[in-house]
Amino acid sequence: MISTLFVLTISSVFAADEIKTVSIGGSKVFYHYQPTKTGGAILTLSALVSETNNPLRGLKNTDQRRLSKLGQLIYQCKLMLYNSAKSDPAIDANDLSLISRNYSLFTGVDLLMAADERLGIQVEALQAVDDNSLFTSTLGQGETLKRQWETVANRFPINLKQFDVNILNETDLVETSESIEIVARFPIFQLKKPASQWSYNFNLKDFKQAIQHINENCTPTRLMALIKQKT
Repeated sequence: MISTLFVLTISSVFAADEIKTVSIGGSKVFYHYQPTKTGGAILTLSALVSETNNPLRGLKNTDQRRLSKLGQLIYQCKLMLYNSAKSDPAIDANDLSLISRNYSLFTGVDLLMAADERLGIQVEALQAVDDNSLFTSTLGQGETLKRQWETVANRFPINLKQFDVNILNETDLVETSESIEIVARFPIFQLKKPASQWSYNFNLKDFKQAIQHINENCTPTRLMALIKQKT
């Protein structure tokens, strides 16, 4: 597969709280650059793709809160430098005070989980066996699918509307798959409460290019270039 590099040029009038966007097929990349009061800066890049199972939502999901908005899969990289005074383009590792990469799922279900409640996440990925088509001769065979499971359990209340899906960081599910389905079950391990389930399906073809674009641009060098535009 031939990947195309998208470079987003941010002008010298880029406002501190302004967000720039670039489209990569069905995905979008959001740049958010913000100087800090201490002389450093924060660069946040987010890739977003909306689910593809809109016609099936009425069959897969019975909770009307879920039906109000399409789910979204988000990949985010955040980089922070606290020392922007250097003229040397080489960045010392000690200048990095924060860098994070994570996947999160926006469900559209505004539901607060109590500290003692648990959320079950099941991820099923259809592996990419043909770069040119989503429909292949091996589609449906067991070896083309990868299934992973995790439990979201916090000591503090969290909102189901958007939460991290750590399992996507720990495996190569996204990198090697052409589509992925995420099922959220709430609550689990609590028999006295009614259970709800929401399914989300995503086409990863454009999303993987957006992730590649983020990883190539979420770097100290890229952030220093933005800092120099502001100074």
